[in-house]
Amino acid sequence: MTSYLIDEILGVTKDTKSKPFLEKALRELGEPVVAGEFGELKYQMQTRQIHNPAKYLTTLLKKQLDKNGGGKGKQKTPAPKEKIRTYFEDTQMTLFANFQTVKKEGEVVQGVMAVPYGKEIIPWATFISSSFFTLSTNKAKSDRVLATFRTLDGDVSIVPLLRGRIKPGDDERGILTVEHAKILAAIENMWVKQGSRKNTYPSGAVTCYCYVSIRELAKALNWKIFGGKALTWLTSKVYDLKTKPYYLDLTGLNLKNITGYGFSLLDSVELAEGKKHGQPETILSVKFSTPLSVQLLDRHAVSRPIEIAHIHSELAFLIRLFIEPILIGLNGEEYNKTLTDLIKELSLPAAGWHGYKNKRKQIFGKALKELNTQKTVDGRPMIVSIEKGLYDWLLTAKLGGKEKCLELQTAGPAKEKAAG
Repeated sequence: MTSYLIDEILGVTKDTKSKPFLEKALRELGEPVVAGEFGELKYQMQTRQIHNPAKYLTTLLKKQLDKNGGGKGKQKTPAPKEKIRTYFEDTQMTLFANFQTVKKEGEVVQGVMAVPYGKEIIPWATFISSSFFTLSTNKAKSDRVLATFRTLDGDVSIVPLLRGRIKPGDDERGILTVEHAKILAAIENMWVKQGSRKNTYPSGAVTCYCYVSIRELAKALNWKIFGGKALTWLTSKVYDLKTKPYYLDLTGLNLKNITGYGFSLLDSVELAEGKKHGQPETILSVKFSTPLSVQLLDRHAVSRPIEIAHIHSELAFLIRLFIEPILIGLNGEEYNKTLTDLIKELSLPAAGWHGYKNKRKQIFGKALKELNTQKTVDGRPMIVSIEKGLYDWLLTAKLGGKEKCLELQTAGPAKEKAAG
């Protein structure tokens, strides 16, 4: 039984007497349904007054049990283990519910995920799309792109994303590049290897955290040779993940009580320096931001192999970030997109080659050579090529091999543990 979810629910509802009912709901409905209704409760608590959270959640779960037969008259088969989700949330309501400011004060409870991710993967939150990063050739300090958010119910939202400013009219603070994305990927793997640690606050806010040795980070990025200057550069790039922000313009979605949300990918970065085996050693204490932490802990992530942090071509990295969740969802079926549309989808900075059909083929073709050596975390090869279309060259992609059931959970303890 996934007791960590029950513990989180009881931490919000403060109703320990409801624990037997919650255990029954988990047995008969499965974790995804219970977690979804819990997310609805938290959303409603943030947008309107809920005088009795336990009663509200019980009502939601009873409705689900009634739909499911309520366990009357026959024994329910256990809910199947959930495969990796390729989208962020079930509905648009729960998608943007996490864009609420939650107080991070009071006594902090440190712990780890009851069932952590596998240590050889990078759990990449599907919310963080390719639109969040740019090529290093983009010298702008801020810009505005259109980010696409998809949910499991099929809805798609196109939201203006301001990169490099915490809000419209703010000072330009710089745009995160693919280099930053690869560094974030390596840090997420370090978080996984350290047991997927988290802080939980009395308000219900959560932040994931880990400790990052700059030398170990360089090795995780597959750097073969590095010295003091390179490590200093790498340290500054980690800080960029905190200081270079985003702003989502939500005015077009008609959401209640929120029209925009500004945030960074990291909440805080602290540095300590010393010596290890006679060499200078820099250790960073890193806390992920609330939106990123919530998605990782709720397992709204695509598991990616560590090798994505080793991709050399910046364009290849962005393409993989974009197409991998789509290909997993298509499960072997072919995906096509014109190169002109792909340029827009990836929010690539303006460049002369965009306007020339054969030049587009040449630039993308070079990037795809590296992608054709890549595999998904379950070992399926990515088969990508450029084919002739009616008016433009097409990116054609699919996954080879047979689908393997990649479960979200790995073998681990059933109870929440205190962080060591």
